Amino acid sequence: MRLQGERTITAEEVQATVVDINAQKISKGAGIRVLFAGGMDVKEISAITGIRYNHVYNVVKNEVIINGLEVEKSSRDSENSKKGQILKMLADGKTLNEIAVELKCLYNYVWQVAKGAGVTNKQLAGAEVIAAAEKVAAADAIKEQAVAQETPKKNRKAVKNA
Repeated sequence: MRLQGERTITAEEVQATVVDINAQKISKGAGIRVLFAGGMDVKEISAITGIRYNHVYNVVKNEVIINGLEVEKSSRDSENSKKGQILKMLADGKTLNEIAVELKCLYNYVWQVAKGAGVTNKQLAGAEVIAAAEKVAAADAIKEQAVAQETPKKNRKAVKNA
């Protein structure tokens, strides 16, 4: 999260603010607000000051809400996200276990992503069963039509009862 616009704070001002925070001349919250107002984002402020990310985020979030500021949110590239990587690997034909090992993530997460995309083995097997059942039903319908066309009208009852 960062204020819209360009960075207006210089490196010297950043260092001076960090020194003031460490020397306790200003509070952490005041220092965070100064750095944020200068155009730094939450991650940068946390890294430079050594203040926990959650603390910086909370201070910035309150500042945004109280003052009604417009902020730029970092865009997440879905192609490079873990979910995007899993979907690409599934499309390439890799198993869930191979994906979990390669991406060093939990098997359960890989399975959840696959399930959401409709590509788990159960879902694929279910789709195959439904397709097979539809083929059988279509074949039966074709056979019934052929029988109805070949048998004379008076013998249809006999064929149906037999």
